Amino acid sequence: MEKLEDSKIEFSKYAKFLKNTNSVIIINGHSGVWGEIENDLFNKVKYCIDNRIDLIEYMKSFGNIEERKQLEEVFDALLSEEMLVKSKNDIKIDIKDVEFKMTNKCNLSCIHCGASSDIHNKDILSTEEMKHILDKIFELNIDNLYLTGGEPLIRKDINIILKYIGENFNGEVRLLTNGTFIDMDMAKLLRKYVNAVSISVDGWDEKSSEFVRGKGTFKKVLSAISNLKGVGFDKETIILTMTCIYQNNNHKEEFYEFCKKLNVTGAVRQFSAFGRGYENYEKIGVKNHLIVDSNLESQIEDIKEELECKIFCRAGIGKLMINEKGDIYPCLVLEYDDYKFGNVLNDGLREMVQSENYKNLIEKIFKETPVDSKEHCKNCKVRYFCMDRCLGVSRSYYDNEDICEERCNQMRDYLNRVIWEN
Repeated sequence: MEKLEDSKIEFSKYAKFLKNTNSVIIINGHSGVWGEIENDLFNKVKYCIDNRIDLIEYMKSFGNIEERKQLEEVFDALLSEEMLVKSKNDIKIDIKDVEFKMTNKCNLSCIHCGASSDIHNKDILSTEEMKHILDKIFELNIDNLYLTGGEPLIRKDINIILKYIGENFNGEVRLLTNGTFIDMDMAKLLRKYVNAVSISVDGWDEKSSEFVRGKGTFKKVLSAISNLKGVGFDKETIILTMTCIYQNNNHKEEFYEFCKKLNVTGAVRQFSAFGRGYENYEKIGVKNHLIVDSNLESQIEDIKEELECKIFCRAGIGKLMINEKGDIYPCLVLEYDDYKFGNVLNDGLREMVQSENYKNLIEKIFKETPVDSKEHCKNCKVRYFCMDRCLGVSRSYYDNEDICEERCNQMRDYLNRVIWEN
């Protein structure tokens, strides 16, 4: 058994608590593991930690053997699930992925686009500025570079940029595109400099796809896939993605079957109410926010056993995003002023992410969760279970009162039944 005095055991920074009349739920918001213990036991654990009492001596103070054994089991469980941790449990900044939003210009006008990308938007960064930013990214010694937009292939200097990346970067290059510019010549260029191509299709057939992305786009995607296969891309390196909106949310099986027939990898993304996605929310917003099937009343215990509570992501810790202006954010869906770290054209990127100031900003971002600061949510006894692990997705829910209320009306009572059994 550990000594608190020696190992400085404390509650993890990822630990969250929900209290009811008779018990407390402790959550590891990083792993999603959670458990419920009686108030009396929780108070004993907290007393021991708050007062820095030697753990063995603390156990000896309980004359009742059963009580001592029960408390020892609680400490063991909390330590093994890293709800209690040794030392300070600092967040370790280790950037391995960078999303580079090369432009916010796009030839399409998809109805769910969180970036509100448009053909009338202008490329802001010059070719030389792009190279300068890439040099700073490469200094981070990252594993994965994600090229995104807007539509990255719309840039007139894309061949120069890809060649520069190929000559100066040894990691994996992954392109996120709408696929409409991938003719055979472009496919050959991509094969030379890109490891994987992710194409947004947002449907499982022509009608469903073009509802989101516009007329003529579906056949262009099929042509792009054919061209990519023709130059050597395969199932593992061609990824089709579908963002779930109201119209396609119940057709995931059809989407994966469609990908299987094309012999490509399928991936489903969550909808976020940003940009045009927010403007069109009434039309395309996901209407069923319930995490679990509300008809499975007879299986509540099984649902409770399998239910996770992951509320922390890697944004800013393992990855970051640079936008079309050179501004630095935790990720693509956290492009908020209060999450802006700086500008890569003006600041040293490697020095910034290694600085104490950057670490403090990350600590601040992830110390408070949206549901803890919203008046409607902060006293709710199931609030962490309705959050999404993606902070950006959660912000898109909780920053809008109508969406927040809609989710709450669907989920609160059922989650109370599952989690607290009342």
